[in-house]
Amino acid sequence: MTPTVFSYRRLLPFGGILAGIIAATWAATLLLQMQNAGPVSRGVLLTGSAATLGWCLFGLYSLLGINQGRQATPWRFAALHLFLLAGGSIVAELVAVNVSVPLATCLQLAAVVASSFMAWRIFKAAPQYRQFATGTAAVFSISLLVWFLARQQMPTATITVAGIASMVVGFVVGLAALRLILHGAGFAAVAKTVVDEAIRMQVTLVLLMLFLLSLPIMPLLLDMGELLEYRVQFLLTWSLGATMVLLGLLNVFLGCGSLCGDVDTSRIHLTLTKPLGRLEYLFGKWLGLVAVNGLLVMLAGIGIFTFTKILAVAPAQSEADRRAVDQQVLVARRKIPAQHPAGKQFDIAIRKMIADLEKEVPDAFQADRRGTQAEIRRRMIRKWHTLDPDKRSEFVFPGLSSARDAEYVHLKIRPYAENTGYDGGDVRFSLWLNDRPFPYRDGEHYEYTLPGGVTHTIEIPTAAVDDKGLLKVGIQNKNLLMAGAKNPSWIQFVPGSGLELLAPTGGFTLNYVKGLLVIWFKLAMVAAVAVAASTFLGFPVAVLLSMMIFFSAFGNAFVNDSLEYYTGIDRADEGLRDMSRLRFSIFSDFIREGEYWEATKVIFAIFGEFFVALIPSFNEYDSITQVATGLQVRSWKLIECFLRVAILAPISLGLLAWYCFERRDLVRSNT
Repeated sequence: MTPTVFSYRRLLPFGGILAGIIAATWAATLLLQMQNAGPVSRGVLLTGSAATLGWCLFGLYSLLGINQGRQATPWRFAALHLFLLAGGSIVAELVAVNVSVPLATCLQLAAVVASSFMAWRIFKAAPQYRQFATGTAAVFSISLLVWFLARQQMPTATITVAGIASMVVGFVVGLAALRLILHGAGFAAVAKTVVDEAIRMQVTLVLLMLFLLSLPIMPLLLDMGELLEYRVQFLLTWSLGATMVLLGLLNVFLGCGSLCGDVDTSRIHLTLTKPLGRLEYLFGKWLGLVAVNGLLVMLAGIGIFTFTKILAVAPAQSEADRRAVDQQVLVARRKIPAQHPAGKQFDIAIRKMIADLEKEVPDAFQADRRGTQAEIRRRMIRKWHTLDPDKRSEFVFPGLSSARDAEYVHLKIRPYAENTGYDGGDVRFSLWLNDRPFPYRDGEHYEYTLPGGVTHTIEIPTAAVDDKGLLKVGIQNKNLLMAGAKNPSWIQFVPGSGLELLAPTGGFTLNYVKGLLVIWFKLAMVAAVAVAASTFLGFPVAVLLSMMIFFSAFGNAFVNDSLEYYTGIDRADEGLRDMSRLRFSIFSDFIREGEYWEATKVIFAIFGEFFVALIPSFNEYDSITQVATGLQVRSWKLIECFLRVAILAPISLGLLAWYCFERRDLVRSNT
């Protein structure tokens, strides 16, 4: 067996002939279709496709120079391989027509495996090309499998198989590109080793397989009976969420395993004997993780975007469902908070009232002057958002001039029916848009009856916006008298989140890219955590610490709520100074009363809150929810996330890691 060397000079004529075969096939097919020669055109297309596949197989064997004696020339291998693939496809087609489609699918899949195995065996004589040749043969055969599934009218399976194959090919090509980009000495060489370790470590390899397989399988989990709006939102939320979680875990295991593995196997001594400092070594490890993250986030982003666009053109259940997909999900909308119709006079009136009360009742302001003033302001705003029976309140939404090009804006409301005696009571109200009744049809002003405590979205036509870009929304309480009640219930909106207007401000694509960048920035911090933890801990403990920090940042709000529930102390709207006083006061009370376990819980909560406060909260940059609900990922928030999460946090962690690593004895393992 004598392998020859790959020659780039033969690529140009090979590519020219391949392009000629494809062009001639499509030109002849189009001409025959114009002549209404359908059967002949399909025959020409099939013949041309076989010729294209055969020429690609011939190029695979000839360009890589595989020879096994005089009787084993490349065209013989190509013919044998083509016979295997074509024969398998013909048998699968006959079985699909005469027996069953599932059995035919299994046969076509067997042809994929046989094709890959054949290339693997033949290129035993050229081990330097063995993996590339096997992968290329697998791509050819999987293309036939995808074509077979498409012909059998199985769109979901077609998209899934094509998605898995595309992501795997993209990952392999991307790794090769990263190796070329990171070519060099110093930190670039260290980063390149991390890229190589991404497919060598068993744990990371399993996570990579889960990542590459789970995203294309996600469309299979969709309930086709649901509204199309919910299906698109489900796909975006769960796919992007799975990307964040799986890549976060990949960073933890790869980052900790890479550095700890160098120390435990003494590879670090060979690395640091070169003109390479420890800080440069740590930066190279982090850079390699960031590069792998960038590749995987890009692959996931392209795949999820493609699946979303394919799903979005599926039939909707109604016209309203179609509008919801196009105008509430696949769009970027900004939130516009409600303003009082009196404008600045409303704030002036509140300040005057507070000043008068402070003169009349000065004792009420002595203990906490600012807190009392803020509470009075909150009550006045809450009163404005509260509708007594038959009362009408007005809310102004400015800055809608640019939104007039769209067909609708959306009023997002979450009303509560108070005084009903139970949660979730229905609310009934009527709307006015710039003092005009809405909706008004056939001479009648229709009213809304909605479940309370639930968020609702009401379509508002942009024709109602005035020339100044203002929309004044009037809401009048029309609640009925509930059974057993003496008076009708009143309606209340939580100021801010309970009443908002959503106006389109951009397209889905740019907003989606911003969401992916936020995910990449978060992963950069997770990579820094993994590298920093590995500088002073062994692999198991470093993984545990990194995962604890990752999930604390991922669920920062949940951890805070858990601490509040654990201690029974609510920290809502409390500052650090006030909260410290409250904790110390409660701790002292527990000690005096002899409740030492409760006092210990307060100490745990203090350390827990201090730990969580040091970790940037990923909830502040929840781009996944924003993208899935059609909300704009604001540019200033993206910049803040970049500076705080992707730059400041890794720099702080890097300096800490450098300090620990400089003082670490690398002769002994910490594992």
